[in-house]
Formats: sequence, structure tokens, C-alpha cells
Amino acid sequence: MKTKQKLALYLLSLTSLLVLWQILANQLNPMILASPWQTLMQLFELILTADFWQQLLVTLNRLLYALSIACSIGFTLGLIAGRHAWLKFYLAPFRWLLMSIPPVIIVLLAMLWFGMGSTMVVFITVLLLTPTIYINTQKSVEQIDNHWFELAQVYQFSWYQRLSKIYIPAISGPLCATLIIVCCSGVRIVVLAEVLGAHQGIGFELANASSNFDTAELYAWVVVSLSIVAFMELILLKPIQYYLLRWRKLS
Repeated sequence: MKTKQKLALYLLSLTSLLVLWQILANQLNPMILASPWQTLMQLFELILTADFWQQLLVTLNRLLYALSIACSIGFTLGLIAGRHAWLKFYLAPFRWLLMSIPPVIIVLLAMLWFGMGSTMVVFITVLLLTPTIYINTQKSVEQIDNHWFELAQVYQFSWYQRLSKIYIPAISGPLCATLIIVCCSGVRIVVLAEVLGAHQGIGFELANASSNFDTAELYAWVVVSLSIVAFMELILLKPIQYYLLRWRKLS
């Protein structure tokens, strides 16, 4: 599909959402749903304040730390477990536990252990995201043909050569999909954790707007959260995806 066609579909989808939003706003009480125009005006007012950028920076820092730690742990363990069955079976109970326990329980325990603040937010996010990265990496590595590892052993590939020439190309497709899921989920988890137990950040501002019944500000912060997701997927992850999948265009 051509770039112009993709852009046209994006704009059509965005327009449809705005129209639906406006229709619902006309039907519902303003205390329940602010209109797109009210939200946009409130967003512009927020952007002009120093507090807005401070709160945004706090959330972005938490998100960056959490994603970096979760991706490092999940990817490393997934690579090893994909090649060594003993580690896969050893980690299986931990994976089942983390993927089945309700997030609200993790939030309550983290608040009890770490109190309210960045440590709690990062801990929750890492704990909830790492299993997704791990299981996708581990399953993808298991699908790699052993023939490639035999060739690597014959030609005495270094660890870096195995990673860049075998592992990354073989799991690049699932890895790209996993990164998108994890980044989107990461924003939601960080904001949720901030709503429940933080004194700064987007989630904290969302909670304040909700308690003050300021619907326009509430939806303005929601738009900010959505913008973070869009920025990460379109600006940050697209180049990474293009780089990881570049070998397909060369084949």
C-alpha cells in the first residue's frame, strides 16, 4: 500500500473517531464527556504551563526505566530459555504466576513494599511486562532451525555474531510485534500505577482532574497518554522495525 493511501486511511480513521466523540458529547452531560473542542482548548492551556512538562517528564522517565529493565530481563532470559530447556521449565511457575495474578494485587503489594513513588511504578510495570517479552522471545528462539546453530559452531561464530546473524533476524518479526504490545501496555500500566499510588505524573494529574470533576482536563490528559503511545509506535518503533526487518527487503 502506498504512503498516500496509508496517510489517507489514518486521517479517515482519526476523523471518524472525532466525529463519534462529538456525537457522544452532544448526547451526554458535559460532566461525563467533554467535547473534542473543550479538550483541545484545555490541552493548549496545559501545554503553556511549566507543571505540564514537569509531570510529562516524570511519567516518561518512569516509562523509559521500566521498558529498559523489562526488555533487558525478558529478552535475555528468553534467548537463554529458548536454547536451554532447563531454564524454561525452571521459570515456568514464575511466568504462570506473574501472567495470572490480577494486576491490582501487584499494585497493592508494591504500594505496601515500596510506598508511593517512582520505585513502585517502575516495579509494577517491569513485573507485568517482563513475562510478555520473555515468552515471545523464548517461543521464537525455539522455532529457529538447529542447522543455523550447527553452522555457527562450525565457523566458530562469536556470541555477538550469533546474536546479530542468527537470533535477531530469526525472531525479528515476533520481536517487533512484542515491542509494540509492550510499549502500549507500558504506558497504560505506568499511568494506572500513578493514578493509584504516585504524587507526580500523568496518572496523578488524571486522578486530580477526576476528583475535581474537571472533565475537560481529564480528557486532555487522556489525549496526552494517547499521544505518547502514537509517538512511541510511529516515531520510535517504526525505525527499529525497519532496521530489524531490513534483511527481508534484501532477500
